[in-house]
Parts: sequence; structure tokens; C-alpha cells
Amino acid sequence: MKAPILSAVQWEQVAQHVETMKRPEHYRFLLLLIRKLGLRPMEIAGLERSWFRGMELRIPIGHSKGGSGRSLPVDEEILRGLAIHMGDRQGRVFLNREGYPFSAHQMSASIRRLMAEAGVQGSAYSGRRGMATRMVEQGASMRVLQKALGHRHLQTTMAYAEVSDTMLRNALFG
Repeated sequence: MKAPILSAVQWEQVAQHVETMKRPEHYRFLLLLIRKLGLRPMEIAGLERSWFRGMELRIPIGHSKGGSGRSLPVDEEILRGLAIHMGDRQGRVFLNREGYPFSAHQMSASIRRLMAEAGVQGSAYSGRRGMATRMVEQGASMRVLQKALGHRHLQTTMAYAEVSDTMLRNALFG
């Protein structure tokens, strides 16, 4: 089953819930990575501060799906979120309450639980699918989207982007 693409209202609902939590900076940064970069739970769980180099996130070989790696541009908002979340700490970006790294499964479950607590049905893949749809709406080619999502096959990428009402309207009426 495909993860639902969340509306702006639903994302705001999740963001408001985050502000009531014990570690809001942790969850704010997590949501930022999901929405803006479309990172997979396994990539988030393994994320190291040293992977951020200048205005780029370099996920090393072996730390993404299929054992691959990939590079993504980052913006000032992401770098600010990283600095606020981590302070001077180095190493793994996301640690659980006990200070241990998350597994990919734990990260995925944590994101689903966060959304459910906010009254929204969603997952990390809601962020990936939403990012994909938004990129296509903004005119990105499927090849650009393929690279952003880290897919080997274009067919996989095509399943992520939905045809939104905005896309249909623009195609029909310019």
C-alpha cells in the first residue's frame, strides 16, 4: 500500500504536535529531512553528522537502499536544523531516549507513531511521496526526481509522484 501524501494542513497538525513533545528540536529536524529531502528511514537511522559537507549531504555507499550511496544538496534551513538539533555533538544524528542509535525499523515505527499521535495517518514515505509530487509540480524531470530519490530504475520513481490537481490544471489550461 502506498503511503498517503499529506496535505499542508496535516503537516501543520504534525508540526504543532511536535511542539508539545519533550524533544521538539529532534522531531522538527526529523520532519525537515523527511519533507525536504525525502530520506528513507534507513538513511535517517544511520545518518552521521560528518555526512553533511558544506551544502551537501553525502550518504556513503552501503547506507542507502540496495547498498548504494547518494549525494543531495541541502539548504540553510537544513543546516540550521542540524545545528540546533545536535549542538556540538558529533556522530549519529538521531539517538533514542537512552542515547542509542535507532535501527531502520525503529525509526520507521517512531515516525508512524509521531504522526498517529498527531491524528494523521502517515509515514516517512508520506514525506518521500509528497516531495516527489512537489518536485514534479515545480517542473522537475523524472530523471532529476530519480536522482533525488536514489532510485536505480525510473519505473520505481514514477510510482512515487502523484498527478495532483495543480498538475492536471496546468497541463489542461497552461
